Amino acid sequence: MEKKHQLLATRLGEILGRFNNGETLYVKQLAEEYGVHPRTIKRDIVERLSFLDAEPGERGGYRISPGLLGRFSADSIELFARLAGVSELFPGFNKRMLSSLHSTAASQSIVVQGHRYISSELQADYFARLQRAIDEHCCVNFRYLRRNEERHYAVEPYQLANLNGVWYLAARHDNRLKNFTLTKITALNCTFETFEPDAELLTKMRQEPRVWGVEDKFSVRLSVAPEVAEYFQRRDLLNDQVIEQQTADGGLIVTTQVAHKKEILPVVQYWIPHLKILAPTSLQRELEAEIKSWLTVV
Repeated sequence: MEKKHQLLATRLGEILGRFNNGETLYVKQLAEEYGVHPRTIKRDIVERLSFLDAEPGERGGYRISPGLLGRFSADSIELFARLAGVSELFPGFNKRMLSSLHSTAASQSIVVQGHRYISSELQADYFARLQRAIDEHCCVNFRYLRRNEERHYAVEPYQLANLNGVWYLAARHDNRLKNFTLTKITALNCTFETFEPDAELLTKMRQEPRVWGVEDKFSVRLSVAPEVAEYFQRRDLLNDQVIEQQTADGGLIVTTQVAHKKEILPVVQYWIPHLKILAPTSLQRELEAEIKSWLTVV
């Protein structure tokens, strides 16, 4: 049976540790070890661990500059895992666990099926430029494809956030926090004009990180069918999920707080026909209309 994909953090942590120890790593060999395609390993080295500046040498082996050897400790790997948003996947994530990930036994005992990520050279370039603009509090402007129409935006960038493999830019536009899909941005221009970040907004974003922002949240009430109730009882599948009651047939009445309808509609679509929006009723009508439009497409 083909090997399962290693947990992303495990694989990257091991590769980082081996580079740190001065090893020369070969794409084909690593692909066989982790049971993944060579393109995945090359993406790990060239894109996900790009800060190492690993360069190909003899026989296609990659290694890092001697000046970087020994600089990456368990603290570095822990920081990287938290930044990548994968540390919470591990129960009891700590330095002791990180040390154990370098053992052969760990590579056999920890497996997972991960997300597929969208990537491109243009998106990588925009990501780096936007990150710098955020750090330096510089305004940016760009063209953006919205509802099949290209519009121009001048914004104050605050954060880059990833949801299910898709990157979004959270930025202030017309005094409101809005989110832009990175792949829909074109003609990006990072200006020298600076702005003063809103301290209150930054605090909210740190306390409640979410792709669709933190302003003007509203409540959504849903019914959950008995067939899937256990999944919502086992863990929170919705933001700010609250189970209000269990119905006589074993179903649930659940509420959630969202900042945008796109934060909840895809979730309900995924669980159709087991979820129904009770309030606001306009969202349920919009969902039903969209489903009908799918069925009438020739």
